[in-house]
This record gives sequence, C-alpha cells and structure tokens, in this order.
Amino acid sequence: MNISTLGAGVDRRSFLLGAAGALAGAGLVRTAWPAPAQANSGPVPLPNPIPGGLPIGLPAPYDLIHVWLPGDPSITLPFSGSPLMGFDVDPITITDFSGEAAMGFFIGSAMGSDGVEYGVEIDLRVANGRYIAADGSEHSGLFALT
Repeated sequence: MNISTLGAGVDRRSFLLGAAGALAGAGLVRTAWPAPAQANSGPVPLPNPIPGGLPIGLPAPYDLIHVWLPGDPSITLPFSGSPLMGFDVDPITITDFSGEAAMGFFIGSAMGSDGVEYGVEIDLRVANGRYIAADGSEHSGLFALT
C-alpha cells in the first residue's frame, strides 16, 4: 500500500471539515455519557507517560516524545520517514489507563500563504477513560493528541 495516495483527491476544505467532524463526534460521544459531577478542588494530577518513545534529538529530558506508532510495519510515513511499529503497539501515551482510544494518520499537502506547497503528516489520537495519576490517585479524562 502506498500511503502517499491515501490523501489523493482530498482538498483542504474537505480534510478540515472531516477532521472537525471527527473531533466534534468525539466530543458528542463524551457528552452523551457525562461523568459524575466532581467538586472543583483545583488542577487534576497529571498521568504518567509511557516509558520510552520516539527520540527527537534534543538534550534530556526533552530527548523523546512518549508515543509509539501503531500500524502496518510495511508502511513508512512519507515526510517524517518513521516506519509504523506493528498492530500490537498501544496507541495510548499514558500508563495505568483503562478506556477507549481512536487514532489515525492523515497524509497530504497544504498550500502556504507564500504559495509554496508543503507536505502534511498528522498523527491524531483521542482517548477517554480512567487513569492512575503520578500521585496514586484515580481520575477520568478525555485526552487528545495531534
């Protein structure tokens, strides 16, 4: 499968409307089953990131992004050159998580205001569920990653 043909024939408007629809749909699903009301006692503790991830060439602690690339390992993303890591790779970017997740890779091009065409590679993930925070407390949340 040639991943560069996946975005062929999709104009910018259709892509943006589709992406907005997907995000809106994720929001509607969340509001259809609201979580029980909780007292607002301040910021919610952050979850723990997955161990490891993709190196990005910066000094520690900013040397990697805590994310894996699930999907068919015969596919290499065209602009980053990153190969997908297999079908048994977890799309979730936090540990101690129980819930649902959805993700997709969007490949295409965009015309800049300078008239130059740029390659676009988007990794979009949404997750909804419960997690254990770094302080050991349990929380629920809706997460998005682009």
